Formats: sequence, C-alpha cells, structure tokens
Amino acid sequence: MSATDRAVRTAEADELCVAAYTRCAGPDVGTALIAVGGYGRSELAPYSDLDVVLVHDDALDGAAAEAARLLGEQVWYPLWDAGAKLDHAVRSLSQMAAAAEDDLRVALGLLDIRHVAGDPNLTLRLRTQMLAHWRRDARSRLPELRELVRQRHQLVGELAHLSIPDIKEAEGGLRDAVVLRALVATWLVDVPHADLERSRQELLDVRDAVQHLAGRATDRIGPELWGELAQRLGHPDALAAQFRVRGLGRRITHLSRLAWRRTRHVIDRPTSATGPRRPELRNVAPGIAISSGEVVLDAGTSPSLDPLLLLRAAAEAAERDLVLAPTTAARLVREGMPLGDPWPVEARELLVRLLAAGRGLLPVWETLEETGALDQLLPEWERIRLLPHASAIHRFTVDRHVVETCIEAAALIRHASRPDVLMLAALLHDIGKGGATSHSVEGEPIARTITTRMGFDPATVEEIATLVRWHLLLSETASTRDPDEPATVGLVTQHIASVETLMLLRTLTEADARAASPQAWTTWRAGLVDQLVRHAARAIERPDLPLTPRPEAKVELPRELRRGKANL
Repeated sequence: MSATDRAVRTAEADELCVAAYTRCAGPDVGTALIAVGGYGRSELAPYSDLDVVLVHDDALDGAAAEAARLLGEQVWYPLWDAGAKLDHAVRSLSQMAAAAEDDLRVALGLLDIRHVAGDPNLTLRLRTQMLAHWRRDARSRLPELRELVRQRHQLVGELAHLSIPDIKEAEGGLRDAVVLRALVATWLVDVPHADLERSRQELLDVRDAVQHLAGRATDRIGPELWGELAQRLGHPDALAAQFRVRGLGRRITHLSRLAWRRTRHVIDRPTSATGPRRPELRNVAPGIAISSGEVVLDAGTSPSLDPLLLLRAAAEAAERDLVLAPTTAARLVREGMPLGDPWPVEARELLVRLLAAGRGLLPVWETLEETGALDQLLPEWERIRLLPHASAIHRFTVDRHVVETCIEAAALIRHASRPDVLMLAALLHDIGKGGATSHSVEGEPIARTITTRMGFDPATVEEIATLVRWHLLLSETASTRDPDEPATVGLVTQHIASVETLMLLRTLTEADARAASPQAWTTWRAGLVDQLVRHAARAIERPDLPLTPRPEAKVELPRELRRGKANL
C-alpha cells in the first residue's frame, strides 16, 4: 500500500468520470465536474466513495441551469453502472458558497477541490473563492471548528490508546490531519509540514491495508487484524505494528494540540491596525523567556553554557500551562550540555517542579518526547513508550498512564511529607512493565539506578525504590483480604517500615488508581485502603499493642473480590 496505489485508484476514477462527462456531451464552458474530500485530495482508499459535484456558473439562464441538473443525472448513471459508489450533487457557484457558509463541514470539504472534467476556469474560480472566504472568516469560524473537533475526540477517543483504534475519526487520526491542513490554509498558524505529511501518508497506508484485509470500507483495526497488518506493512510482529500505528496517532495528536494552542493565542490576541508586530520576549527565568504564548530561549542564551536550560524551560512551561516551543526543545537537545552523573541539586528540583505542575505537564511531556529530549533526561522511558496495558481497566498506554499518575499525584501533593519522593515514585512506579516478570519487582532496581543517577541521597533512593516495589500492596491487600485482620496488617508492615512511607504509599495508590480509570478509585475502595492504612500506621507506631478493631468496623467483602486480585 502506498501513495502510488492511491494515485492509480484516483486516476482510474478520473477516467470513469471524464468518460461519463464526455459521453453525456458535458460542456467545456460554464460547467465543471469537480472532486472534493478524499477524492479531491487524490487519496482514494480501496473502498472509498467518489465525492463529486457538478458545478455550473450563476450566469447561466434558467434553461441552462436546468440542463446542468439533467446533465448531472446523465453523468451519475454510467458511474453507477461501472460500480462506483457516489456521493454527488449539482450546485451553482452561489449555492456552493451558501452551503459552505451554512455548514462548516461543507466548507472544510471544499478546501480540497480538484478539477476532473468540463470548464477548468470555473473550478479555479470556485477554489479561489472558497479559500478566500475561509481565510476571511477564519477568526470567527475556528472556535466552532475547535468545538466540533473536541466533541469528536470525546466521543471516539484517542488513537494511541484505543483498544480498537479508529484511524480516521479518533484523536490523532486522519480527520485531525485534514483539520490541520485547514488550519494551515487560514494563514494564521503553521504546522511542521514535513512531519505532518509523513505521518499522514503512513496512516493512509495503514487504512488501505486495513480495508484490503477487511474486504470492506472500514477505518477500525480489530485485534484479529494486527498480525496480518504487520505482514502487509513490513513490521516484524503484531506488537510492532501496534507501536507504529499508535506512534503515528500520537505524533498527529501532538501536532494538533500544538496547532490549536497557537490558534487560540492568535485568535485571542487583538489585531493591530499597523499590521503584525515582532513578537516580544519576556524573561521569566535565567535564559528562558515567553514569546507569543510559548516558552523559548531568551535572546543571546547559549545552550552549551547551561545544562539546566531544558529542565528549566520545561518546568516554566508546565507550571504556566504554556507551550514549550518544539524548536527550542529540539535545539537544546542538539546543542545543550549534559546534566552529568549525578545530576546537580537544581536539576532534581526542576524535575520535581515539572512533574508536580498538574495538567500543564502533559503537553510539555509530549514535546519532550517528540523532540527526543526525553531520551536524554530519562533513557529508560523507552521501555514503556506506547506499551499497551494488559489490564482492561486502564484507559491509556503505560507511558501515558504514568504521566496521568503524576498529574493525579500533583493534585494530592499537599498530603505528602516528601513531595519529591511522591513525584519520583509516581513517575517510576510502572517503569518495570514490559519485562518477563512482575513489573513491580523489575521496576525496583531500575528506579534505584535512575534516582541514583539523578543524585538523590541513599535514603531517598531507598524510599522511592520501596514505593515502586510495593505500589500495588495497599490496593491488592485491601481489596482481597479483611483489612481488620492482624495477618492482613502484617502483610503491609513487613514491607513498609515507617509511617511516612506508608502515607506516601497511600497517596501513590490513589493517584495510580485515579489515573487508570474513573472506576478504579471508588469510595468503597478508598474506605478499605484507609482502614488498612490506619491499622498499619498504628502497628508501626505501637507494635506492642494488639489489633482490636471495633465490631462495627468489620467489612464483609464480596465473594468475587475475596477470590480475585486487583491489578492497577
């Protein structure tokens, strides 16, 4: 599957349309047969419809306009006879403009007009008019488009994380790539064209392969298709194919979020009667400034002189919920100084600030990942990048779940005696996934290696490693055993030696569950965990006192939970 195959399908469809138009004596002046949508972009999939419109000039008199309508009916029948599936219409130029004014989806489709047969000058006039109207009305229409995109994302989900990805409608899919092209057509914002086009073409290849395998028009990849899809696309196995497709979705998602952030900044900025002004730099930290709503390097700053610039820029962007300019991050990767081994104290502080920034962390983390900066800061991240979760309770891939856990932990940070320990444990709690044994067991030594390299003292390294090793302890124990039983409490206290660590573990447990899914942290489960934590804290502080729970505090567990096992 390739762009060449799509070009061949488009050329064959064009031949059918031209032959039908010619056979019906379609005029060379005043009427044109045009392609719109995917057909207009010459991107026909194996089972695509042909989106065509027969357009006629408004200058035609009533009889000529009626003749154009009849011509349309004559043109469609040969195409149907040839087996083509049509989405067709007959419109005047003014009707096309009115339809675009009334329906934003129509306006988007008309940005991809392509001449097929008849009067090429009429097609050129229509295309020029549609683009001019789109650019003229962009500031007023883009908020509506943003809302349509948001609703679609909410309804369908994100391509990188869906168990059955929809490569067209999901966030990061082909529909978003088309919207990005429309944003670029406004001339208000720009998108890295090479990155977008490369990802878009590869995702089109995926769609073509999926439709060939399914034997019908579909944009969804069922679990049974990954193996054959891998063979068709040249990937070694089904998991590699998943990684690639989800990675493409994540790349388009990143470009889309970046473009919309920039679009919002442009729309919200008052227009100047004197024309565009040169962006101003406002210094916010050593070597770091804000320009046009993005965190960038300050004028005259040399990346080779300050190894903290990358973390400082990331922390400032996340805390302020601003864009970390990808060009800035990429430059710091190319030209920046290494942090060294171990990291300096300020580097650790900046990392904790970044992780504790809340919702502003996600877009900044995506930029670090897409620009290769994360490979420098945390090379072990590659272990969990785009890794699917084995448990159906999880709504995200492992790496995104980790970021969401940090966001949830940041909301609970006021409960933490050691915010730095909590945030590092949140970052590293699933770093062992993808291995051959228990991810908690595998993650513990990896966490030790990472935090030692970051320069944490041995006691802190040990506490973070303990939290990583036992991050499932409270949820599994409280959900499968009676939290009032001394033996149950003993399962906790034999691994957790201090009340401080216990309370950090309690906070990490909640953050981990909330990041997994809204259903993973219920009032019932929180009550069980808190009951177990109270008993364990008392046992750690006063091991000489026996556990004597009040009878009314007993909790009867459902049979399936006594038999089952939670896996967060």
